[in-house]
Amino acid sequence: MTNFEDFDFEDLEYDDSLQEPYPDYFYEWDEALSESQTLCFLDEDELGDIIEIYLYEGEIEKAKQTIEYALKFHPNDEDLIYDVLLLLNEHGLWNDVLVLAEQQQGLSKSWVDGHKMAALLHLGMEEDAFIFFRKIKPHYENDAEQLSFLYHVMGESLQEVDLFDASYDVVEEAITLLGPGLEFYWLQLRAHLASDAKEQALELANLIEQIDPMDGETWHRLGCVYLDLDESEKSIDAFEFAESLDHKTQSNYLGLITVYEKNGNLLKALEKAKEYLYLYPNHYMVYILAANLCSELHLWQEAIGYIDSALNFAPDVDSLYMYKSRFLAYLGEQKKALYALEEGIRLTKDRQGDLKKEWEKLYNENSKQ
Repeated sequence: MTNFEDFDFEDLEYDDSLQEPYPDYFYEWDEALSESQTLCFLDEDELGDIIEIYLYEGEIEKAKQTIEYALKFHPNDEDLIYDVLLLLNEHGLWNDVLVLAEQQQGLSKSWVDGHKMAALLHLGMEEDAFIFFRKIKPHYENDAEQLSFLYHVMGESLQEVDLFDASYDVVEEAITLLGPGLEFYWLQLRAHLASDAKEQALELANLIEQIDPMDGETWHRLGCVYLDLDESEKSIDAFEFAESLDHKTQSNYLGLITVYEKNGNLLKALEKAKEYLYLYPNHYMVYILAANLCSELHLWQEAIGYIDSALNFAPDVDSLYMYKSRFLAYLGEQKKALYALEEGIRLTKDRQGDLKKEWEKLYNENSKQ
């Protein structure tokens, strides 16, 4: 079933705000844009929403066209430029980030320069990125906050393109120049994790614990770090402390479920899975996680209940019928197990033929009894 180790804690932390139906002005704009009609003037917030929806839907060309109109309608709106650069960055449209950032160099804003550095690195132009970084640093030498921001962007962007040693060196320079900072330590910690430098990573994690001991998000992040380092007890303590500080996020629940399971505390893992589903009942992957835990505990009837819940969300996933059939077979319900496979074949079309093979295997086993 589901491998807990492969589960991304952040997968379920998503923004529901982009779900349809979208605002009326989006549909009106989309119709006019699609049919080459005259486009009405919209304010910057509405245009920002439209750009975000297009990018979310994968309508890249329409997003780019809308960006052009938005910048014509509001050429000097720094908030709009900031939001557009951020959206392009988030969607990995690095050529467009670079072009827009270079168009806005007259703003002399650190966030514009930061986007340009990130774009250069993601486009494989590392030398150009470092030349630009060295060029702009003197402009911010009297503004420690903005200079710190640029160092952070450079260090983080280098890690995003797997240049962890270079990132570590940049952060070391920042600490020497600006003094220690929590986010600088986090970047160094990530570099140590990437290099499998466990002892150094643990030393930095311990330092971070002492710097920010009453922040739930910090302890959650440390829980993830300790899990990566195979320090299960430390990971449990960190996730539990995050929860005690009211950091009851979806990802923290998933962290606890994962580390409890890894540590062999299946009942605690199942307890947390139940708490999660009580608070967030619409995420079918967690029903599968709960079913997996029940199967490890031989709670077959309860496992079937979670599989049925998952099937309500994903009736076309053939593996769910396989699991349900096997759980029923463990209960001695052979006819129901066969029926579960038949239902799966009917509803999923069984394009790979796996359900039919499982049905034939189970049928033949029962015929011999």
